[in-house]
Amino acid sequence: MDRERAETNLRLLAEAELRRARNMPAGSIPGRWNSAPLALVAQALSAAGAVGADVADEIQAGVGLAVAARLRLATPRLGPWRIGSVPRPASWRVVPVGQLIKIPNGDLRRDLLVVAYVQSAAGARFVVAGPPFRPSAAADDRGVSYQIDWSGGHAAGQLLLRPDPPHQIRWLDLTMAAGEPAVRIDLDPRVTVPDITVTRTADRPGELLLDVIGAWILTTAARFSPDNPGQLTADLHAFIADGTAYIVAALHAADLLPPDSPAPGQLAALCARLGINGHGITAPPATDLPERWQSMLARPRRSEPRVPPAPDILAAAVAELPELDGAQIAIVGLHHGARGTMMHLVASGLTQEDWVYAKGVRPLPALWIHDSDGRWHATYADGVLPWGDTGLVMVALRIIPPLDRGTAWIDVAAAGRSAEIRATLPLRGVSTVDATVRHSPF
Repeated sequence: MDRERAETNLRLLAEAELRRARNMPAGSIPGRWNSAPLALVAQALSAAGAVGADVADEIQAGVGLAVAARLRLATPRLGPWRIGSVPRPASWRVVPVGQLIKIPNGDLRRDLLVVAYVQSAAGARFVVAGPPFRPSAAADDRGVSYQIDWSGGHAAGQLLLRPDPPHQIRWLDLTMAAGEPAVRIDLDPRVTVPDITVTRTADRPGELLLDVIGAWILTTAARFSPDNPGQLTADLHAFIADGTAYIVAALHAADLLPPDSPAPGQLAALCARLGINGHGITAPPATDLPERWQSMLARPRRSEPRVPPAPDILAAAVAELPELDGAQIAIVGLHHGARGTMMHLVASGLTQEDWVYAKGVRPLPALWIHDSDGRWHATYADGVLPWGDTGLVMVALRIIPPLDRGTAWIDVAAAGRSAEIRATLPLRGVSTVDATVRHSPF
């Protein structure tokens, strides 16, 4: 890795963007100047560890200030690119639950799937799936009562417990409505110990980063109807046109990609297979693609199911992965429901923004899924919630394509700069509990 050349490349690109702005008539420059190539290359070099976040911010801020001065605009507000700046919190406790609570409510029925229980120094919460529904109260095995608050979206969320329970409690009884029988959640179950392997690697950060970009392209393409390929989002086409070639050139300049690396040609071939033009990569398309890319391309794409499937797949184990590239990740659960297959994580060492494919560049590590039938799946962040000011984030990753219902187990592969970590998680069905609610808590 050549940090000096990486920084020089970024500054040269910044100078080119300044020249472009100066050569445009003042009246034709947009009121909010946005240099997509500069932003994407800055993110890529930061994600690969070749340029510090402070340097990337300073270079981008310089361009923004110069353009603002030309337009006599106010100083632009630039968002910093931060990786690994969050301290690791205290250890967490994660319990897989896997209980589907069926709640009759007059003519309505609610299915509340309790995926997992998660506790850290920041407090405790249940990860749940289903329409927003908040039990009226909870009590532990010591008779202590707790208030419950809902946080999240329509299809998945969290039940927050107040005050913070002690770590040693063995169960929690959830009361769906006042005066109704409680549903017991066992917090001391027999849990399968996952098989975790760590393989030391010497992969170039540039090749790993292009793999992350490839995953983003594949998941973005897969989320739209195969009958209408023109539905690919404008963001995807804009990223391919504005950033791909610049990112590849910057990675080569920083010695993050060896001259004979197949990764740029593989990315060009992926774009060609998906009918995406204008990427600007000079390397000829490769004839061989990575196995995981090939697996996703070989499987016929299908539209989202119109009838939501029953949430009948859950992880039977949870896994705290070894630290990788400054990030600590715990897999707290997995469920299959109306939005496909979702995997829930708790993470530290990465900020909330780091989990969002804002413009196709996301920090390492990349997370891939290899199932018991030999197929590969990519992941993308479907929802990210900060856990107060603790440095923890709760992440809901959507698995693309969804897992089949007969899947017996999955390998979660986290590829980083220094190692690849694999955690094998057995899968099982849910247990169902019937509850009665005469009046909805909402």
